[in-house]
Amino acid sequence: MFAARRWANYQPATWNYNHLQSLQTDDQVVETNKHRATELVGEVRSMINNAKTDFPTILELIDDIQRLGLGYRFEDDIRKALGRFVSMGALDALTKDNLRATSLGFRILRQHGYQKGNFKGFLKEDIKGMLSLYEASFLALDGEQFLDEAKKFTTLHLNSLRENTGKNWQPLAEEVNHALELPLHRRTPRLEARWRIETYQEREDANQELLELAVVDFNMVQSVYQTELRDMWWMNMGLANKLSFARDRLTECFYWAVGMIFEPQYSYCRKGLAKVASFITILDDVYDVYGTLDELVLFTNAVERWDVNAINELPDYMKLCFLALYNTTNEMAYDILKENGENILPYLTKAKQSKKTSKEELERLEEYHALLRWPSTIFRLCNDLISSSELEKGAIELCMRETGVSKVLAQKHIHDLIDQTWKKMNKERIDHETFFSKAFTETCINLARQAHCTYQNGDGHSAPDAAAKKRVLSVLLDPLSLCQITKETKEQIH
Repeated sequence: MFAARRWANYQPATWNYNHLQSLQTDDQVVETNKHRATELVGEVRSMINNAKTDFPTILELIDDIQRLGLGYRFEDDIRKALGRFVSMGALDALTKDNLRATSLGFRILRQHGYQKGNFKGFLKEDIKGMLSLYEASFLALDGEQFLDEAKKFTTLHLNSLRENTGKNWQPLAEEVNHALELPLHRRTPRLEARWRIETYQEREDANQELLELAVVDFNMVQSVYQTELRDMWWMNMGLANKLSFARDRLTECFYWAVGMIFEPQYSYCRKGLAKVASFITILDDVYDVYGTLDELVLFTNAVERWDVNAINELPDYMKLCFLALYNTTNEMAYDILKENGENILPYLTKAKQSKKTSKEELERLEEYHALLRWPSTIFRLCNDLISSSELEKGAIELCMRETGVSKVLAQKHIHDLIDQTWKKMNKERIDHETFFSKAFTETCINLARQAHCTYQNGDGHSAPDAAAKKRVLSVLLDPLSLCQITKETKEQIH
């Protein structure tokens, strides 16, 4: 008697892997870009370190550098510049009338681990200041009521400005709409850099050297991603063809990895995260869609034993899946042992599929470090907000059952939980500024940001729409053209 199979009818793979394999990097262009980038980095570094520049101007420069995706190139310079002004009491010296500078200073300092800071700007008809205060409010910690009030006020005020047709509004309209859609603190760095470059070039006060560096850097880093994507390990294992019931989302999983850690020097970590995300996607479909109960018990036991001989007990499709998981996990452990002398295999194999959810197992979640737990919580909640097809298993349905509220109120409660979790995560970020590396901390937090991005207007992973595909294209495949920047810059380049 054959076991009944379910089938989710997922969309086929969006991306043509033959096209991905054909992506080529021009070595001469790479060398030219490296040389020009080095020159421009020196010029921008001089701007940051110019002792004659006042604090508000430096804040604007740092904000532009970070939003254009260049912050990783100037981490030490930015840290020293902020430390210099903080030691001088520059934030306290900002006039209370300068809402823009005070709010911007608060946000940037908090991003860089300074917990202290306040602002008492007069709330007036200053759109740039209002927008800056709105963005700063999302770095709030628990108990900072003044920031909660600032977020409510600025959100209401900026929304009311959307109907404004005045000349002072138009230059900022796109930026305000972008911020209200999703605040800067919750956006993924590389996708935000792409958007920022394309809007920054329209500004009359655009710094041309900074703009050129941003374009060159974006394309250089994108070429690194394309080289990594050509690895094609997923196709080499044959899982995409053999496990036709499951989602084939290699490119989307790699995009997740880029969203979590975009800096070019972290190539190995990025590829490892892409592999993990791909296996999570496949195993999710094995457990939730295709596998029978008896098969899932066998597979779970095989993973728990971590014994390659266990494949003899598995059906054919699970043999392939287990071997791929087994070999890839052991390979990752071997690479780390070889390079760093650390045996991480026990930690990699510790994650097991649970046969039941008990109170004790739920309490065990508290054992995970908060920097891992809070981003994972936000990921889960963002996913539950859009997973209507699996509503009965999600947080919204659970809230409705436990409290008897409507779906709308349950959704609002989930949004409130997300906001509360972000406050906890903001606190962890500051508390562990020196305990963990900045790269590790930001990678953890970027999981939450990538969840907001992927599930903002639908399920960009399981059912990617045109907007989701455009996001992948803009970060991984479509380079910025120098002809997109201003005429003055083009004349300087050519």
